[in-house]
Amino acid sequence: MRLVVFVSLASASVISGCSRTEHGPLLAGGREVSSWVVELNDPRPQVRRQAVLKLGNVGDDDPAVAKGLTSALDDSDVLVRRDAVHAVVKLKQPSDAIVSRLQEMSRADPDATVRDFAKRALAKPGLME
Repeated sequence: MRLVVFVSLASASVISGCSRTEHGPLLAGGREVSSWVVELNDPRPQVRRQAVLKLGNVGDDDPAVAKGLTSALDDSDVLVRRDAVHAVVKLKQPSDAIVSRLQEMSRADPDATVRDFAKRALAKPGLME
């Protein structure tokens, strides 16, 4: 009987904690999204790539993400650009700048794989609407 009461009280306190109205900062990979946006400017490509991967999982929840991913589409590192294409496809409403950049990438990116990824991204239903 004591166990049932304890479990009931524990459940009630957990449930009441889930209904709070305050939310902390948006997180990705256990860190604030803003820290990943800053890392898009890191001189090390592997750091920029990790930031792109984390931000790609955030989606449209933070406007800074789309802006940062748009800049990542112009990155000097091919792997960052490849991952940036995959990341922007996850956005529900990519900006005109993203669509325009994907069109340019599909025609003129120096890397054939990036061109292919951009073409596939543009073929995604709803992207060009």
